[in-house]
Amino acid sequence: MDEYTLFLDESYTYEQNGRKPAFAIGGFIVKNDEIPKINSGIDIIKLNIWNDVPDSQSVILHELDLKQAISSRKPRNTLKPEYVRFRDNRNLAQHLYNKISKLIKDSQIYTIGCVIKSDDYYDNFSKSEIANEISLVCMQIILENYTHFLFKNKAVGKIVYESRDTFDKIMLMRFYQVSSIGTMYVRPDAIQQRILQFAFTHKSENSQCLQLADFMPNQMARKKSGKSIYKNVRALTNAILSKSYDGMSGNTDRFGIKIIPRIISNIS
Repeated sequence: MDEYTLFLDESYTYEQNGRKPAFAIGGFIVKNDEIPKINSGIDIIKLNIWNDVPDSQSVILHELDLKQAISSRKPRNTLKPEYVRFRDNRNLAQHLYNKISKLIKDSQIYTIGCVIKSDDYYDNFSKSEIANEISLVCMQIILENYTHFLFKNKAVGKIVYESRDTFDKIMLMRFYQVSSIGTMYVRPDAIQQRILQFAFTHKSENSQCLQLADFMPNQMARKKSGKSIYKNVRALTNAILSKSYDGMSGNTDRFGIKIIPRIISNIS
């Protein structure tokens, strides 16, 4: 069987007033044979941006560090040294986003994710009384659609998740919880037979594929929850959406990047 890997990260995004957060888990599926091309692509981007750094490959791409550098809200002396250049040259961030967008478009990958509009979700399902925790809800959708992808491609795969240290045990528990009972549409044995491993990689390990995945959940969350898409990331957002897994049926909203809740009734 062919072997694939799903690289995942997570993100919260907020309106400017700090309310109505959207939570997302998302990333991309890639055939293991294609991973070296992704790695090479990321290293080329780093060399292009940090061509004056002796070991540019050692720089870790992180969208949060990039945003802090270009927002001016974080004092310059608290920025990571390798990101100060984005404060000095605002056009450089756009250049980086464009390079990442092109890499996504040129790569044989499939994006997949789950976005939860937290306020809407908890308005409809009381957080303190009946609602499942949002990471569990997302994990059900991710495992369901990844299993579907592997089944359709007659393949097996693994998941590599960005490590959050103390939260790793929680996410691992979510994985075992879903894979032991299944989802609404997928049996537990199907998940277990197709997804062979759930592993964590810390950012410090400099995984190029996880660094690419790092730029995806926030864009998924903003787009799918109806928030504004900033001009400098529109090409990136479009590239991510263009690679969304469609279940081999043209249905990207169901099998690719899913929003929950999809339909909200008025609550008096």
